Amino acid sequence: MGQGMDICLAVDASDASPQEHLEARFVRCLVCQAGIVLAGRKPAAVFGFRMPPDDSAHPASMRRLHVKTLIGTYAWHLRRFGVRVSLLGWREGRAMLLIWRPRNIRLLLSGVGVRPFLAKNHLPSRSGVLMRELRRRLRAYYGNGAPFPHEIGFVLGYPIEDVDGFMSDGGQGARACGRWKVYGDVDEALRRFKELEHEELKIKRLYSEGTPLRGLLRMAAA
Repeated sequence: MGQGMDICLAVDASDASPQEHLEARFVRCLVCQAGIVLAGRKPAAVFGFRMPPDDSAHPASMRRLHVKTLIGTYAWHLRRFGVRVSLLGWREGRAMLLIWRPRNIRLLLSGVGVRPFLAKNHLPSRSGVLMRELRRRLRAYYGNGAPFPHEIGFVLGYPIEDVDGFMSDGGQGARACGRWKVYGDVDEALRRFKELEHEELKIKRLYSEGTPLRGLLRMAAA
């Protein structure tokens, strides 16, 4: 387990074990759902990894244990590259994950208008404490049915005015819609949508052509 750091697992071998298939699926999910975080192009992402289908030989509790072990293994490897991964809970057969780069979060905190936004949403201004609080709120949502913390959009890289706007009216007054609902600079948002799409396609292509996770992670230092 962990071979996906150095070996491209984009194509499953026909004779692979169930654990190897699970690892290949997990690594592909990381690349597809959070590749731009791994490559340093986005501060954070929230996404789900779907567990293997029901199998009478492996009850749900055992399958969850396998997934948690896999997540823990890759969290340990990714930490050495400045990436953090946290299991938030389970939703409809998926392990819900938060992945982020602390360095990018610290850069976000130096932006204009950040402190008033944090204060209004009762969020701390130190990066480590901020991420702990956001993880707590997300776990309350996935585990206890608490309202979804839309303020998470700030660390996902959404402009503050867009996060504020959505939290005010639930998207009804948005001026444009893409990866998020836009309330501020539409032209800049559309440019950013295209940029992120281009980066995602590039990362997926690199992975499909044989670049392993370690190679994608090194893009963040380029």
